[in-house]
Amino acid sequence: MIVVITIHGIGFQQAPSSPAASDGYADALHEGLRRHLGDLLGDDPNRIAAGGRGPVYAQSNYPPLTHATEPGLRRLGSWTTSGSVDIAGVPFAEAGKHVAHVALVYSGLESRQSDLAALHDLAVLADPSLGSYATLGGLGHMLVADLEALRQHPAIPGDPGASLQPRTETVHHRGLVNRLLRRPDDPPPTAAPGDTPGGGAARVLSTVEDDVAAYVTSNEHRERVRMFLRDAVSRILTRPDVEGAVVNGHSNGTVMGFDLIAAISPPSTPAVRALITSGSPLRKYSDLLEWGDDAGNLRLITGGWTNFWDPVDPVADPLGPPATWKRGEPIPEGGGPGMFVVHDPDTGAETAMPVIDVQVDNVRDSTGGGLRAHNYWDNDAFCAAAAAVISGALR
Repeated sequence: MIVVITIHGIGFQQAPSSPAASDGYADALHEGLRRHLGDLLGDDPNRIAAGGRGPVYAQSNYPPLTHATEPGLRRLGSWTTSGSVDIAGVPFAEAGKHVAHVALVYSGLESRQSDLAALHDLAVLADPSLGSYATLGGLGHMLVADLEALRQHPAIPGDPGASLQPRTETVHHRGLVNRLLRRPDDPPPTAAPGDTPGGGAARVLSTVEDDVAAYVTSNEHRERVRMFLRDAVSRILTRPDVEGAVVNGHSNGTVMGFDLIAAISPPSTPAVRALITSGSPLRKYSDLLEWGDDAGNLRLITGGWTNFWDPVDPVADPLGPPATWKRGEPIPEGGGPGMFVVHDPDTGAETAMPVIDVQVDNVRDSTGGGLRAHNYWDNDAFCAAAAAVISGALR
């Protein structure tokens, strides 16, 4: 069985309200993949027993907002004293299914204070490197495109874009984008995406802003996330019923997925058969925040890396062009060799880590309101392409 491991930005990782409900952050994605994977894709048997269906959800702590870690991770299996994983009572899919889906939820309260300090630190880190990220013309074009992306796209009644809903259990800060687009006397941004300019696109973008600021400037926060991901994925890959995995990340979840695979132990890495990223800010991390271009153990994954991006998505960039490429320059013919590099551990020889960029049009093809340019998982064209990558990982 192949397991699709889904990681969203932390502010969007909403678990279902009940086993029978379909309001988890990856439920709509699961149904989109089902349209193209058909009977290959299984559902969480525990949710089926409760009258629902969808992916398995595993939380970093359970009940949410506590420090109890094992009750949430136990859904993936329990470590034994011999280093194996006991999977009794925690199946990933019905018998005979070839693909299971696990959605990870970082369910600890990220911060109880304003994000102003983190945003200031982020700006100090990024401002000196703008010239290495984009040309002057490219920056101007991006500003126009970003403002266009923030224009409100009407929501379809009853379908607010489930895959891009900010979590309800976190403290919502008045971040930079939120302050620019909302009046001081506006109510807190609790409206559904698509209702108002401040409650839709602005709320989504401010959630991404909080995710990035916390992940970059708070080492405690970043390491808590990484420890959870390492433990969760280690359990998944050690299970006797799992042959391999496809890591699927969206938004800041692509950075977490990249960090996870780059640092995972060499014996485990070949079990990762593909990496899917969508709406990824990895080029911004590398260029603006000087996180470097070393992909570490990604050299050992047995499948390819496919990156989905929308040119009007203010978060995303193509990852195929080399590190020297800047926004505003023509994309190299064929996409380029990839912006990240890997090194041969024996010789130190450096080679490019290839990335296949796939351009999509979320504004045209996604459903729901909010920041639709950043909404990949409600785009059927994305789901079809992602399902093809997953099918290719089956052997």
